[in-house]
Amino acid sequence: MNPDSLTDWLNKFSKRNGLPHINLHAFRHTMASVLINSGKDVVSVSKRLGHAKVSTTTDICSHIIKQADEQASECLADVMLRKTASMGKVNSEKFNKVIKST
Repeated sequence: MNPDSLTDWLNKFSKRNGLPHINLHAFRHTMASVLINSGKDVVSVSKRLGHAKVSTTTDICSHIIKQADEQASECLADVMLRKTASMGKVNSEKFNKVIKST
């Protein structure tokens, strides 16, 4: 199938249904975002995207990877804070700073 045929079809479909213009490449970016934010490893995401080198994926998706890492850090901090809070008094602000700096 000619990629232009698919692009033309998507453009016509979007226009006919009152949807904003979207290019096909946006679907690749969305797929990478969904997979990384779902916890899939970067090597698998890179293979799915067809990148020859994992570094290509990490360079292009660095903002997504950073966001996923921040979410993982917050999750860990929440779990650790609940666990330590059940053991006694904890300074939560100081604890969160320590966890997020790692």
